[in-house]
Amino acid sequence: MTALEKSAKRDTVGMILTVLLYGVGAASVPYEWVAGLLGGSSEVVWICGFLLKTACAILPVYLIFQFGFERLFKLDGINLRSALLVLPALLVMVNNLPIVPLMSGDMSINATFLQFLLYSLFCVSIGIIEETVFRGCVLPLVLLRCEKSRKGIFWAVIISSAIFGAMHLFNLLGGFNPYVFLQVGYSFLIGAVCGFALVVSGNIFVPILFHAIFDIGGFVLSEGVATGNLWTIPNIVWTAVFSVAMAIVIIVIFFKNDFSGIHTRLNLDRLPEKQEEDKK
Repeated sequence: MTALEKSAKRDTVGMILTVLLYGVGAASVPYEWVAGLLGGSSEVVWICGFLLKTACAILPVYLIFQFGFERLFKLDGINLRSALLVLPALLVMVNNLPIVPLMSGDMSINATFLQFLLYSLFCVSIGIIEETVFRGCVLPLVLLRCEKSRKGIFWAVIISSAIFGAMHLFNLLGGFNPYVFLQVGYSFLIGAVCGFALVVSGNIFVPILFHAIFDIGGFVLSEGVATGNLWTIPNIVWTAVFSVAMAIVIIVIFFKNDFSGIHTRLNLDRLPEKQEEDKK
């Protein structure tokens, strides 16, 4: 057992706060400023964002191993059963892609293949840094302080997702914008879906992929990849109905299945005191 694993299990709240402080700093990495020094084109911004955000994920990845959560990087938790159980969560993320507006002609992609590829890599880097911090470190740490039951796992996902959503309030430091509160709300929902995906698969790559898919759909207009009207009436109605339906399915799956194996997978049953006794 590493020193950091012992510290995390003895002072879980303090370790969560430390990880969150780093997460705030990583989210503020000045990739746009660096890109400005190199010309400031969209392509340069996406490349700088990808490189710097991915580099920022090195520390949380290191912490995941030091906390004893290294099995999050193994693929042995992914099988046909877990793939089927996590499918509704994937559909929620895919549904954020502007499929309806693109099919109706209300939106159009105006990026080249290379531009779309660079943009997608940028979105992947957001998923890498945010998921390694929040689902890779924060969620397992919260699990340490919750009951080892379906209810406990459920509340760990909810609490860690609420923390993830609340962290977006720091965007208000750049000036008041009511959109930030909407961002807090949907970030909570994204966090819950990604947390569910991690609990089901026992793997960090799944929520990273899901998060990236969501962001690819979410930033197409703001990043200039597409033009048009995203939130048409048909798209709003379809997104609302489909999301609620999938949320119900996810909750039913959550409480109809036993995911308590996540504790053993993440070494959460291993207490410092017991480890010391085992050495004697």
